[in-house]
Amino acid sequence: MIAAGTGLAVGGTADVLAREASRHAIERCGADGADVALVFVTGDAHARGGEALRAVRRVTGAPVVLGCSGTGILTERREVEGEPAVAVLAARCQRLVATPFSFERQGERADVGTELGQRIGSTVAEGGCVLVLPDAMGLNPAALLTQLHEGLGFVPVLGAVAAGEPMFELYDTELTEGALVGVALSGLAPVIGVTQGCTPIGEPYVITHAQSNVVQRIGSRPALEVLGEAIRAEPGTGTRVQRAGVFAGLAMDPSKSPLERGDFLVRNLVGADQSSGALAVAERVRVGQTIQFQIRDAEASRDDLSAMLDELAGRLGGRRPAFGCYFDCAGRGRGLFGVSDHDVTLIRERLGDFPLIGFFGNGEFAPIGQRNFFHNYTGALVIFPES
Repeated sequence: MIAAGTGLAVGGTADVLAREASRHAIERCGADGADVALVFVTGDAHARGGEALRAVRRVTGAPVVLGCSGTGILTERREVEGEPAVAVLAARCQRLVATPFSFERQGERADVGTELGQRIGSTVAEGGCVLVLPDAMGLNPAALLTQLHEGLGFVPVLGAVAAGEPMFELYDTELTEGALVGVALSGLAPVIGVTQGCTPIGEPYVITHAQSNVVQRIGSRPALEVLGEAIRAEPGTGTRVQRAGVFAGLAMDPSKSPLERGDFLVRNLVGADQSSGALAVAERVRVGQTIQFQIRDAEASRDDLSAMLDELAGRLGGRRPAFGCYFDCAGRGRGLFGVSDHDVTLIRERLGDFPLIGFFGNGEFAPIGQRNFFHNYTGALVIFPES
């Protein structure tokens, strides 16, 4: 059996809030102690972060305690932006194996992903996932993910970059900066959903001429010409593009047909050459890869999140979520949707009321297909269901 609960406390000093949130979390957990406690705080908790962690350890009894700061935090009950707050998840399960890690001064370690893979390899050898909560300072997402894949093969990597003023990481009973902290989890099968906040425009086409990150031809036509056609395909798209921007959706599985939501890695368009009709994408591309242009705004983000949750509910197959984590981009939330609690409200409506914790970060880690990527403007949801 999995026992889990969350607590959320708003307004006050970090140590007082952490004590209150931990008490609520352990009460809702229903166990006499936790195996793992995740802690997310707003940046103004920096001055008393150590005291906050000691309060969490004391109340929950968890031997594994870790987390970080965010521009906002969330539980299943609400999202908190612009206020001092602490959220705590307490979880206990005999099957759960948790291997925490902390790499201080990550920027001074060129092979931090290799070291991490060696440390957690035995934990995730037969499945599971890795939650990573790095600082932006010294972070090299591409190298981290590449080294992890080389050492472990494909293991889902989820998480987000710490955020807030200041940004910092929480591990054991210490507050640190410039670090990579996290935990490898196994014994429970994660169910993962990723919302990149986009909706496709036009049709999917095959890239027929490309080099590095530059797409010259799509379907044997100039890439810029195909983009213009996609924008003109439906009334109103041009207006939305001016407001929200247009992106490239790159299909990850060359054998998949038909392509559906979640099959594309969304990346920025970073340049265009009017004379040649070429487009530069913030990701390497290859000839034969399918591309479909995308737009991202509040409407697209809402639709994509709803579709992701419906798909995830289907994969759960009636199993109840025991607990979960949601890593949301700081560019989403109230600033994008114009209302509070947008994402957690939809999650609760589609998947029911279950213990959920997360924060608003500076970039997200999540898999698309069988590869892990670093994203922006994305929501990454990992759920651990009851057996």
